[in-house]
Amino acid sequence: MARGRVVEFDYYQFVTLLRRATDAGQRIDKSDPRWAEYVKTNGINEVAATAIARQKFEGATPVIIAEGKDTDGLYFHSKNEEACLRLVFV
Repeated sequence: MARGRVVEFDYYQFVTLLRRATDAGQRIDKSDPRWAEYVKTNGINEVAATAIARQKFEGATPVIIAEGKDTDGLYFHSKNEEACLRLVFV
């Protein structure tokens, strides 16, 4: 299994991706029933990724983009800090 790491991602590019995913119904918020299935299917260590995101900035909001594109994945964003992190696999 590939190891994941949390990396910085351009906030403004993320906002565009999030808007597109939301419009297409492919945005998965933590309260969405699809969340657990996506995390399990993709082998995401959600606890570790969340801990890293919280170290970087307060109020990290997790969201999954699942459009079937290479930009899919777990993101953490903070509107107040205009910052975004993305979980990538290496």
